[in-house]
Amino acid sequence: MAITVIFGIMAGICFGYYIIMVSYAGIHTAFASVWLAAVICFAMLAVLPSVLARKQIRFPTWFKSSAIMFFCLILLVFLAVEGCIVSGMVSKPKENLDYVIVLGAQVRGTRITKSLRKRLEKACEYLDENPDTVVIVSGGQGKGEDLSEAQCMKDYLIEYGISEERIIMEDKSVNTAENIEFSMKKIKEHSTKESPEVGVVTNNFHVYRAVAVCKKSGYEISGISAQSDKILFVNYMVREFFAVVKYKCAGTI
Repeated sequence: MAITVIFGIMAGICFGYYIIMVSYAGIHTAFASVWLAAVICFAMLAVLPSVLARKQIRFPTWFKSSAIMFFCLILLVFLAVEGCIVSGMVSKPKENLDYVIVLGAQVRGTRITKSLRKRLEKACEYLDENPDTVVIVSGGQGKGEDLSEAQCMKDYLIEYGISEERIIMEDKSVNTAENIEFSMKKIKEHSTKESPEVGVVTNNFHVYRAVAVCKKSGYEISGISAQSDKILFVNYMVREFFAVVKYKCAGTI
C-alpha cells in the first residue's frame, strides 16, 4: 500500500538523519531523542495497515476521513510555522543601529559552542561595518556553565578587537523573553535617545521567534541573521517549530 511505503520511507529518513546527527554531535544532542521517537511512530504507522488487514479490523469511513483531515491540518500548521521561521532567516538588518543585542546560547564550561560562535561572528561583522553601534551581550549562567554566557561573549568580542567601551553585559536572563526584556532595560539606562534603534543577533532559525518576542513586548527590533550548523540545521528547524508553538500557546509571541 502507498501509505505503508510513505511511512516506511519517512521512518528510514528519520533514522538515517538520527545516525548522522549523533555521529556528528553526540547522542546527547538536544532534540535527538525526538528523531528516534519519530522513527518508531512512522514504523508503527507503516505496519499498521497490514496488521489491521490480517486481523480483519475495519474502521468506518468517517474515522478514516477524520484521521486524514487531522494529519493534513498538522502538516499545514507545520508548513505555516516553518514558513514564518524562514521569513526571519532572510530578513535584512538595518544599518547604523544604535544597539545590537547578541542572544546567549549554551556554554560548555568556559567554551563557546558552535551556535554561539556563529552569533558572535555575525555580531563582529556588523560591529566592524557600523563602528558607532553598541553591543549588548545577553545570557545568564546555566547548568554546566562555569561563567555566564554574557561574560564568555564579552571575552570573545574583546579578544576579537571590539573595544570594551562598546560592550554592555546582561548576565541574568535564562530564556529569549528575558534576554530581550533585560537587555532593553540596559539600553534605556545607557541611551540618551528617546527611541534608539535596536537589532537582535541570533542564529537564522531563531530570528523569527526572537523578533516576535520583541514585538509582543512592545519593541520594534530588527533581526540580524547568523548562520547555523549545516548538519544540525534540519534538527534546529524542527525543534524551532515546537518552540514557536510553545511560545504562541504561552502568549509570549
